[in-house]
Amino acid sequence: MDATQDKSDTILAKNEKLLDGFHDDLKKSADEHNKVKVTDFKSPSFYLPPVSKIHELLGFITNQKQWIDFLETSYETPLKISKTSKYAFFSKGVGLRTVSKIVDWLKLIPIPLEYITNKRMLAKILRSGKAGSNAGAWFSTISSYEASVKFLGKTNHEFSLLFNFIEQRCITDVKLLESIKKDVKSGKLTSKDLAGAWQALNPLWENSPHIPQSVTGVLEELMFLHQNKKRLSEQQTIDFIECYIYLSFDFFMEAITHYEIGCRIHYGKNKEKIENEFGMITKAINAFATQEDIKTCFAGILKEFKDVLSELVGDTSYRKLASFIQIEESETSLSGELLEDKQYSQLKDWRNGKNLPSGKKLTIFLENLDEYANTSSGFITFDMCRITLAMDKLVNEALMGVKNDNCDQDDIEQVIKKVFSNITNYYQVNLQTELEKRELAT
Repeated sequence: MDATQDKSDTILAKNEKLLDGFHDDLKKSADEHNKVKVTDFKSPSFYLPPVSKIHELLGFITNQKQWIDFLETSYETPLKISKTSKYAFFSKGVGLRTVSKIVDWLKLIPIPLEYITNKRMLAKILRSGKAGSNAGAWFSTISSYEASVKFLGKTNHEFSLLFNFIEQRCITDVKLLESIKKDVKSGKLTSKDLAGAWQALNPLWENSPHIPQSVTGVLEELMFLHQNKKRLSEQQTIDFIECYIYLSFDFFMEAITHYEIGCRIHYGKNKEKIENEFGMITKAINAFATQEDIKTCFAGILKEFKDVLSELVGDTSYRKLASFIQIEESETSLSGELLEDKQYSQLKDWRNGKNLPSGKKLTIFLENLDEYANTSSGFITFDMCRITLAMDKLVNEALMGVKNDNCDQDDIEQVIKKVFSNITNYYQVNLQTELEKRELAT
């Protein structure tokens, strides 16, 4: 028996008792019709968005049933219940017999549950839920990843910096929400006092170097007007949306820069470049914010790929970049276009946020870039694309959200770009903090 199999058997043996306890808890949660369901708690928070929102944006998991699909595929262990039951387990509920099948299936999956479901972690998750925070799912997600890394015998990884940032946000979020709950219970705050609620959330951003100090004050003032049924002028509407954009994108720009700095430190070899240059994702988002010809964040990362190829191989045009897009023969024969024209047209669409590539098509494109540059970027460039595409989704969501408001869409797009132009400041502050921390540790 090899070492990996031996380790898997050990994990399965330890999981048995934990899953028996989980099974008992599920049976106790059955409703009056003996149906059991597992629900996904999500709180609409700017400061700490639900982890499921990030999964959705990145195209990982868009519904809970897909977690079952993921485990089935990853461990080549099918769960023998219907597709309908897989969905129902996370919605209207399933019967106790189906629950038993799910638990028996989990007993075949060698996930080291002892690291994920230890008492300390469960206490943190329970406390988060009571506070009404999204922190519980984040704690669980981070713990699961750390457990898998430990299982593989690794001691560090590129997500350490990102996870440290998120865990600190989780702790802060839970503490503040607990404090607000006390104020509500004592009568200091009421559900109708929107301005008071925003004031209570002030501590989350008051020390942020990236959020203008005026933001929460302006929000309180405009919330008060809205609460008193006063119609906002066009400028007041734009001011309100600007405050909203600052707060709603703060988490994403913090997370992106922490992740990118972590990757560059973990994988990078050129210390001078790591310490003095921005990462490619940061440059891509900043290009969207500051350059008229860059229409999307994804267009920004495509420009970065073009610039890197120019450095590595020689002057690279957009037409040359387009030549790495795979086009099926049927696509050219139907339109009558030359292959290079079809490729260039497709790249133009990508740069303008249209007809975006599937995961498979994007992977082939990136592999072709690697082959041309005689390098191996692995999953890194794919993640760069996925992150910039996620930011474009958020931009579109923000624009759709204010479509019927008393303001011009072009004005709002300029507000978004103004906020996005701060990403270089996020990067510099977070990089400097990490470098200073590492210097003290040596």
